[in-house]
Amino acid sequence: MIFRQAASRRALSYAAAGNNNTQAPLLSNIQFGFQTSSHNNTTSSSASSSTILLRGFSAAKKKQTKSENKTELSYQERKDAAKQLRRETWEKKQDRLGRLKTRRDNSPKDVKRTLFRSWWDKELLHHDKLNRLAKKEGKPWRIRVAAMVERLPVVTPDVEEWEREYLDLRDYLMTFGKEYPAETGFMFAPDKPEDHIVESDEELIAGLPFTPAPRETEADASGDVKTLDRQLKTRVYLTIKSDAEGNLSGPRWTLPSTLAKKDESLLTAAERAVSDSVGSDLKLWCPSNAPMAVNLRVYNKNLPESFRENYFGEKIFYYRVQYDNTGGTVDENALKADDYAWLTREEIVERIGEERGKHQAKFFHYML
Repeated sequence: MIFRQAASRRALSYAAAGNNNTQAPLLSNIQFGFQTSSHNNTTSSSASSSTILLRGFSAAKKKQTKSENKTELSYQERKDAAKQLRRETWEKKQDRLGRLKTRRDNSPKDVKRTLFRSWWDKELLHHDKLNRLAKKEGKPWRIRVAAMVERLPVVTPDVEEWEREYLDLRDYLMTFGKEYPAETGFMFAPDKPEDHIVESDEELIAGLPFTPAPRETEADASGDVKTLDRQLKTRVYLTIKSDAEGNLSGPRWTLPSTLAKKDESLLTAAERAVSDSVGSDLKLWCPSNAPMAVNLRVYNKNLPESFRENYFGEKIFYYRVQYDNTGGTVDENALKADDYAWLTREEIVERIGEERGKHQAKFFHYML
């Protein structure tokens, strides 16, 4: 385009000076064209009219070739060709992935995610069905709030065997330090075999000026579950045995819970659930105002009418609150439940499974 405009301005200048210069070509005799090959030079030079040859841009040439190809093929043919190209590209990609060597070709993938989704998808459908049944009967849901009071791990968890081997190898390699060329003079004296001895954990503990506390406590040995001085390597949760939820089978193991009042938030109700169940001596910290999970419970028709009232069931919101290790414990004098315990997730799932079945046990497994 720039060459065309320049040639136009030059032709206009020749036309303006036509009276003085008779050899100047007229504007009408100027033709613009694109030079496509060397043979065009001789042809255009012998033409009677003055032709200014312009070099075509590669993009314009590609566009012109593409438009010519489009006219040759029909719409269906172009569509089939594009589909064939996509198919060949995909087959090449799959063939390349098949040739790649990997250590996990024969190992199962996404096992835990698939297992969780198989339960979670059914749980969503079940909750949706219960909501439609409640709407059909015209009955509301009662709001219940439960508190997951957890004590965080006190000591680090046990090291796996493969991790222990890695740490031992790393410590051994670190005894050699950095090596420099001998002519630099940075190297120390030749190493001795005793310089590369890595002490074991037992030898390190024996050399300390104090005696560390044991990782396994007396409560672990005796099976005492009413103390916080147990299972220091993992989390433990406050669980109570109560029939406050209106169970036909009597008291059962559950988390502290209460019915929410209209003039309080759900978090406030979770704190009140703990104080009403085990007293207000426990020091708690609430990391969030949002619940961790929600579960639906339909009232059994055999429950007393005074308990069910006109509600279809309960929506139970679970809040995670953490035990503050600054002090405080369960006040057995203010205990309203039949029993209490500080249990791990595995212990809670086991007791829930024995009392309510595998479905509810899996819910607590994923929630905790």
